[in-house]
Amino acid sequence: MANISRTPMLVMLLFVIAVQVLAIATMPAFSASGNRIFENPESTANPIIYILFIIGFTALLLIAMRLKKGWMVGGFIILSIAATIYYILSTFVAPVPGLVLTLALVLLLRFYPEWYVIDAIGILICAGISSLFGISMTTLPALILLIVLAVYDAISVYKTKHMVTLAEGVIDIKAPLLFVVPKSEGYSFRKEQFLSSEDGRGAFFLGLGDAIIPTVLVISANWSLHAPVLLGLGLNAPALGAMLGTYIGFAALMTTSRDRPQAGLPFLNGGTVLGFLAGCALVGVRPF
Repeated sequence: MANISRTPMLVMLLFVIAVQVLAIATMPAFSASGNRIFENPESTANPIIYILFIIGFTALLLIAMRLKKGWMVGGFIILSIAATIYYILSTFVAPVPGLVLTLALVLLLRFYPEWYVIDAIGILICAGISSLFGISMTTLPALILLIVLAVYDAISVYKTKHMVTLAEGVIDIKAPLLFVVPKSEGYSFRKEQFLSSEDGRGAFFLGLGDAIIPTVLVISANWSLHAPVLLGLGLNAPALGAMLGTYIGFAALMTTSRDRPQAGLPFLNGGTVLGFLAGCALVGVRPF
């Protein structure tokens, strides 16, 4: 029984690893394109802007859910994902093929939101967003972002619980904002119905933000710090330390109760920050 419950957790960890490895692989292309989310990567206002955007986005979704406008929530999320996918693809392909591929992926998400479809596209989206934001912030703004969002995540899950409400609403409308890992064979995310909190669900879920936010610091450390690049890995010691710290944080998260929602960022971001600082200390790099 323990092995069965441990397998989905291992799969989730592999998703996080895949996001970070893919983000590192695509970082040179994003950097060469000149695309940046923020004009000044060193500005400490950047994480504040990012956090305000997250709060505003969350508030809009919660208001729409309270008004029982599920179609509005789903439409807004799909449009946001479409814009994100196209922005990411525009770095690698011409506009017309990028638009066609974006449309194909969005239609797939809209009309066949099975768990493996959501997971595969989620990995691509997370890697692209992480890389874009990572090259748009130096390590100090990125570090501030991770710390503040870890606190916000804890408050929103354990105190106000509005993030739990949001997550349940997102799952019910089959919005592709989470990784989905089935608890058993034969599970279908498209067909799952959730009646009450006591009924439970047939899968474990991990928010895409839990993979994106730690990876922002990984990418930021890799491009903005003057540290020796580790041979064969394409990344420096602070970035590698941040990656390993993320996985340790994930392992710590998995020791918590799985019977109720858990805030992932305090564990993941905490491990990422500590691993990053350890990597900096190991090679004698001053990150700020």
